[in-house]
Amino acid sequence: MQTITVGGNTYNLVAMPATPGFVDIELGISDAIAVVTSPFTRQEQTQGWPGGDFWDGSITLPPMMRAQAWPWEGFMAELRGRLQVFQCGDPRAATPLGRALGAPVVSNSGSNNLPMTWVLKTTGWQASRFDLLLPGDQFQVGYRLHRVCERVNSDASGNATIIVSPSLRETPANAAPLILNAPKGLFRLTSNRRAIQASRTRLTTFSLKLQEVK
Repeated sequence: MQTITVGGNTYNLVAMPATPGFVDIELGISDAIAVVTSPFTRQEQTQGWPGGDFWDGSITLPPMMRAQAWPWEGFMAELRGRLQVFQCGDPRAATPLGRALGAPVVSNSGSNNLPMTWVLKTTGWQASRFDLLLPGDQFQVGYRLHRVCERVNSDASGNATIIVSPSLRETPANAAPLILNAPKGLFRLTSNRRAIQASRTRLTTFSLKLQEVK
């Protein structure tokens, strides 16, 4: 376990076991949108709350023999319910579908990359390239996981603007690298209770529900 600081807050980060891999993962993004519907015309007005979006989901592990299960049981115990945090990513997004040419980093200048916004300014890409990242690609900055919403192209100076979801939690450090391979986000459990199920075959199965740390 290591101590990390994210957005001015300090957390204890517990390492998730590498094996066995997930048999199933559900990872979603929720937005905080208020909708008011007229009872007469059925017209709707919507209001989005900046910064109210977040990752959540669940992970299911395969049936495991005792030797495989115990590292996971130890991991679950060390999380202390919702007290500690861990990193997790989507195995489908281990590599981007875009061309990802260059060594991209965050580019902070003026009022760029403000918290609760959906725009991330970057630089360090190969100049004048198209489809560096494609919609649905994921990347990590610091301990934050983001999904790409639109195709990403670079200008003649290697700069590129990325429309992301969820929104930026804090202004990322200038020149912080974009992690494009095996990106992960920062999560905690949604409940303090952790249950482990064992069958007559002595195989252990369990799943965990997670929510982004904000």
